[in-house]
Amino acid sequence: RSGGQIIVDAVAQSIGENPPVIDYPKAPRRFGSKSAEEIACVHVTDVQYGKRTATYNGTVADERIALIGRKVEEVTTLRRHHATIRDCRIYLGGDMVEGENIFPGQAHEIDQSLFSQALRGLPTALSKLVLHMLRVFEKVTVVGVRGNHGRPGRFGNGDNRQTNWDTVCFRALELMILGPHCPESVRKRVKFQFSEETFFQIDRVFDWGNLLVHGDQITGGFAGFPFYGAAKKAWGWIDTLPDAWDYLLCGHFHTPAAIVLNRRELLAGGTTESDNEYAQEQLAAGGYPRQRLAYFNAKYGLISDVPLYLDDSRIPNKLRGRKQGRR
Repeated sequence: RSGGQIIVDAVAQSIGENPPVIDYPKAPRRFGSKSAEEIACVHVTDVQYGKRTATYNGTVADERIALIGRKVEEVTTLRRHHATIRDCRIYLGGDMVEGENIFPGQAHEIDQSLFSQALRGLPTALSKLVLHMLRVFEKVTVVGVRGNHGRPGRFGNGDNRQTNWDTVCFRALELMILGPHCPESVRKRVKFQFSEETFFQIDRVFDWGNLLVHGDQITGGFAGFPFYGAAKKAWGWIDTLPDAWDYLLCGHFHTPAAIVLNRRELLAGGTTESDNEYAQEQLAAGGYPRQRLAYFNAKYGLISDVPLYLDDSRIPNKLRGRKQGRR
């Protein structure tokens, strides 16, 4: 058997011990059939599932992934007053799991084993998100790429690049949704697009190409988001990747950003985690847990870019100063 088949068999065996009970949704009614068509793209990256800090753990991650679904439904309901939105893409941008041996001492900063992260907790949370989207949209496509935290060990250990726990999580998610009890009507509405071979995926939204990578391929992040390094890598990928693309979506740096690169654009995603001590200590960086929701239409490509804030701590700094006793 191939290495990939061994992983699939192991995932199936693990899920088979406690098969989930899934309430498969019916397709939603059609909306705005005479208005311009749009496709919703939800970029979920750097969940770091299993990471434990003062304000973040697996339970908080579950809640924030569920909140993504509710916010996508709310915004889409509003946009359907002037657009037809039947299709949703869920982009899983890597570093979905935290790992357990990526750096020294990591085992003291997680709340569950890597096995549990990739085969139980995270696939369950993501399957609920996919099912929620199936209640909101007629079709859902899940596209995933692996991240560096999915490695089984530290960089340079010589592990096979295909051996990645993000990929295992994706396969577990696919088996949870499309298991033996999945109705044929649902199978026609959901599609999964992952790769054990490549570090990237190109998803075609109308004629626009969305290039999805994790972002650890981009160098120069020692001083925050590496704008120059990202641009240099993007321009190199224009000619070296097999298909044409228009938008580059990445994560890794936990810093939401949108950058125009001549006739292409880069959309950098945030993270669901909070209280990252390394970022505070080494980079003096810290932000709100946030993900991205974007809408595309056939004529203009990206037509709306919506930040999804995932906690209640974000308030105007004027009010924050009053809380801290400042005017």
